[in-house]
Amino acid sequence: MKIKNKRKSKNEFRYNYTHKHMNYVFEEDGKKYHSVGITHDRTTWDSRKRKRHKNMPLQQNPQKNKNEPSYIRYGIITDKKENYSKRVATNFNFSSDDFKNVKSKIRNYKNKRRKNK
Repeated sequence: MKIKNKRKSKNEFRYNYTHKHMNYVFEEDGKKYHSVGITHDRTTWDSRKRKRHKNMPLQQNPQKNKNEPSYIRYGIITDKKENYSKRVATNFNFSSDDFKNVKSKIRNYKNKRRKNK
């Protein structure tokens, strides 16, 4: 019988070396993190579907003292823990309106994952 890893909730920002962007980590699953990417690009290239997807715009840049527009990347990023920085970034924080949208995206991902079992 296969033993499943228990998922632990997280609420932190870490740099992802694979994607070369800061990520909001919302879940730890064994040796992997589930996260949402933060970027300055309006669109993201999806190599599997071979097309560009629009990113969700944020009202306020999550990095403190920065004003340039930022976006939440299309899709959820699942990557090994080794590919993330060891330190949690403390100079990042979502505004309350943006956090509602991010939580909605995460909730949607978890509901789809649960239904696809």
